[in-house]
Amino acid sequence: MVTRRSILGSLASVSLGKLFSQSPVTKAVSSPHHKIRVGALNVGDYTFWGIWADILSKKGEFGGGLLDMEISHCWDVNLQKAQTFASKYHCEVVEKYDGMLGKVDAIAFGGVYEVPWQHLLARPYVEAGVPTYLSRPFSYRMRDIDFILDLAAKRNTPLMATSVQEHYYQASYLQRRLDQLGIIKSIQGFCRSNEYPAHFHIPWFILRTVGYDVDKVSLITDNARKASFLQETILFKKWKGQPPFLASLHGLTESHYLYVNIIAERGNQIITVDRSPNKKETLYHYFAPQLVDMQRTFKGESFQSFDIIRKKTQIFLAGYYSHLERGGQLTGLDEVPLDWSPDHFKSGWINEDIFK
Repeated sequence: MVTRRSILGSLASVSLGKLFSQSPVTKAVSSPHHKIRVGALNVGDYTFWGIWADILSKKGEFGGGLLDMEISHCWDVNLQKAQTFASKYHCEVVEKYDGMLGKVDAIAFGGVYEVPWQHLLARPYVEAGVPTYLSRPFSYRMRDIDFILDLAAKRNTPLMATSVQEHYYQASYLQRRLDQLGIIKSIQGFCRSNEYPAHFHIPWFILRTVGYDVDKVSLITDNARKASFLQETILFKKWKGQPPFLASLHGLTESHYLYVNIIAERGNQIITVDRSPNKKETLYHYFAPQLVDMQRTFKGESFQSFDIIRKKTQIFLAGYYSHLERGGQLTGLDEVPLDWSPDHFKSGWINEDIFK
């Protein structure tokens, strides 16, 4: 419902809006004689790269790669795991995180444990104008996401940072239904809750549907790492013809099931999504849409503005801050200090001497 609320325009008020509210980056990859050569970073532990490689690699599930991208190089903090990945998917290992410069057309981060250092790992590539995909949840500190967005804006570097569920057609379907539904009364949702700092897909699916005009966020859970229960509440601001409303999201353990119910003045709209028991169907329908949009971004058609990337990070961290610092109280986005960070998944996972 972007046109109804002019949501992109309203985001220009964030602190770095003058830099980030620019038109989508149009700097395209030029690769007339080969597929887009993608450098894979963080291919070892807790990573999407095993899934993505099954879609992109000739040695993957589809036996030829579905898209106009190929994995040409890889890096991981654990050299042995990078070598195992490279052997399986036939790409070249680099021993230094910046060792792909001049060898790839784009890079993509796939892991979670490296996220606290992701802005530093990405820096040389973004400085060089190499299109970059940032792994979820993009940053554990607003200061760090601001750093990399600022750099990308200055260097005119295409940047993408998304969750897999943002790319499902159901988000666009719900978006088009909103005008028919009228005033939103409430949104209810269910999704996986395990390890909250990674599996937070449903909030971003809902934001993709109804926009990013969020006022406050709260999170109640027993454990942000391995939750047995989780409820996140998002309070949306009012806009023309629409009073404020709440989205109430409940986490389920050991499930990838997605359920969203928009309750409105002229009826309800419900969507459900789940993985297929067939691996190839899951790769094609559940994961490939994200890679399609990644490829478009690498070619210069940015998926989202820098404003939206920043706002998504801010909303995620506001929930985290609510849980850890406020006892689950509703927390305004700007109430999260720029330098605040939760404990990392794997403290010391990256030896910072590599950045010297």
